[in-house]
Amino acid sequence: MTNTQADPFIKAIAAIVDQNGLVLGADERAELANDLFFWEDVQLPACVARPCSSEHVAQLLGVAKQFDRAVYLRGGGMSYTNAYGPTQPDSMLLDLTGLNRVHEINTTSRYVVADCGCTWKQVVDALADEQMQINFPAPLSGSHSTVGGALAQNVPGGMQGVLGLEVVLADGSMVRTGSWGVANQGRPFLRNYGPDLTGLFLGDSGTLGVKTRAALHLKPRPRGADYASFAFDSYEDLAATMIELAPYDFITRRTGLSPYETRNIARVGLGDAIKTVMQVASQEPSRLAGFKEAAAMVAQGRSFLEGVAWSFHIKVEGVNDRAAADGLDIARGICLKRGREIPGVLPRAREAVGFSIRKFLGPDGERWVASSALWPIDRAVEIATAVQGFFAERHQDMDRLGIEHSFITNFSPHYFLCEPCFYWRDQLSPLHLNNLPAGDAARFAAFQPNPDARAAVIRIRAELRDFFHELGSIHVQIGEFYRFQEVLEPASRQLLNRLKAALDPDNRLSPGKLDDLGTPSA
Repeated sequence: MTNTQADPFIKAIAAIVDQNGLVLGADERAELANDLFFWEDVQLPACVARPCSSEHVAQLLGVAKQFDRAVYLRGGGMSYTNAYGPTQPDSMLLDLTGLNRVHEINTTSRYVVADCGCTWKQVVDALADEQMQINFPAPLSGSHSTVGGALAQNVPGGMQGVLGLEVVLADGSMVRTGSWGVANQGRPFLRNYGPDLTGLFLGDSGTLGVKTRAALHLKPRPRGADYASFAFDSYEDLAATMIELAPYDFITRRTGLSPYETRNIARVGLGDAIKTVMQVASQEPSRLAGFKEAAAMVAQGRSFLEGVAWSFHIKVEGVNDRAAADGLDIARGICLKRGREIPGVLPRAREAVGFSIRKFLGPDGERWVASSALWPIDRAVEIATAVQGFFAERHQDMDRLGIEHSFITNFSPHYFLCEPCFYWRDQLSPLHLNNLPAGDAARFAAFQPNPDARAAVIRIRAELRDFFHELGSIHVQIGEFYRFQEVLEPASRQLLNRLKAALDPDNRLSPGKLDDLGTPSA
């Protein structure tokens, strides 16, 4: 028996999860404690515990209280804002991927109940034979990222699809929210029963409770869908078009790509899907705008995106194909005011891919990190101009160090999301290499550290965060990176910290996260 295993704290945990649910190796602990970026303050946890039931979670929190240890919560690990990396010594890191069962599918009352350690792919696969789908924009990384991870970090435009939660509080008590919390045959069919306790635990970075199960709203699968892509000469033209398209809810996917992303998207996770789409479209060319032109370009060894700078890709849904086509005609008319239509291959390929983590590296294995921010939709053009100016002021330094940047943009009827991404050649982490397809991992494993470029990315990304703050942004995936407490009105900040004190008086759950919730700002 090692000294670590003889530690009473470790022995108490092992008695709950047994040796299969306990990670003690230093390399494994280090991998699980770090996300996709670099954080100097992450400390190696004393252990990683992998519970497989809500009861295990409650018992583990009891052990943490007994030994006065902090507890941090990890899902799939696909974040980049230090939302779960331990910052207190000798902590317990809960790896919640052992909670991985889909418990109930109710297509009549329209909900699915799943453990929060389930990946989004698991939930989608469980619904494969149903005529329903989750009313939630599952992240692209859903083959690895978990339900609980996304709910703890927030997903723009999706949280209304959460009907209820099962949560283990810091004292080990278990609560259920919404109609699920009714003592007599409570079922999670309605979120808004009394105060919205479900919303309290969304976007909390694991600071208010441990989400163990979630009930997600189901909606009918669309019977009609159509796709299109457009090219624009400037970010401002793309942003102005997004403003004009905002009122149309039938546009269910709306993604804008900068020239860098447009140029490389086919090389990062969509290559095979694009080939499939082209083959299918060859049978039904009338369903793919510009197919003949695209096919001719591909036959000549050219990209069908050749000459495209800013690109925009949409999916329209309707009660049937005719309705979807009619909706697309409305969107097309707006897009053609400032842009031109190009073959609608990419949105179809994105649909075919489903989930992929390959996008978390550049086309040739470059290190990647994003920084996203949201504003009211009516500020889209202003923000597009401002953020380009930010990078123009820094391009010489970035060019010298081989740092590329790009923009991914999304929008809804009420928000504009701008997500600048950084790419640079650097050593990959075990988290990258152990989750990539084997062929990619082998190609990229020998990359050497690039401390100068890495330091520049860390600095410029922090400057970008502060620049966003000056422009009045808000954020999802707050973690330990984005400003939160200090930007709230004092009364709002005090209320949030009073809730934290009531739910977790010892500040044991994820201390230091959600911009240091539990430590009131001055």
